[in-house]
Amino acid sequence: MRKSTWILIGAVAAFVLLSLYVTQNYGIKTDAAALAAETKTEAAKEPADDFTLKDLDGKEVTLSGLKGKPVYINFWATWCKWCDKEMPALEKVYQDYKDKGLVVLSVDVGEEQGKVAKYIAEKQYHFPVVLDSDKSVTYAYGIKSIPVSILVNESGDVVFRRVGHMTEEEMRAAIDPLFP
Repeated sequence: MRKSTWILIGAVAAFVLLSLYVTQNYGIKTDAAALAAETKTEAAKEPADDFTLKDLDGKEVTLSGLKGKPVYINFWATWCKWCDKEMPALEKVYQDYKDKGLVVLSVDVGEEQGKVAKYIAEKQYHFPVVLDSDKSVTYAYGIKSIPVSILVNESGDVVFRRVGHMTEEEMRAAIDPLFP
């Protein structure tokens, strides 16, 4: 066989082995309830860091001011393709749970107000958006990639944290335990 054929075979074998390693060690959970229970346990009893950010109208929103209500915090940006994919599900969840008392805080990471406002208006999203222009809240929460979803219970404790895209079903599975 030619050298190029061996290189191709080696590349394919390396890809297959890497794929097997990733699926064995970083498997994607398909059972949303199991995922929520697993993640919830890891984050249970961690007090949420308080923060104050401005919304798209320039009004300040403080996390501690929402104590007594469950809060779904979602870190995202307009340029993030996984965030964009996740947003329609977040809108549906927001519409279904807002009357039950769930507060959604969609935290844009590092972008200008005008760009974010245009994106939200074009997509016709209605959930509250706050701007972390200097990324101080993002850093305080140890976020290195987006999207990230965090649930804070009525007592102000983080009870769920998920890095990466979430489906509507996964969001609901994480939120439902907050409403017994």
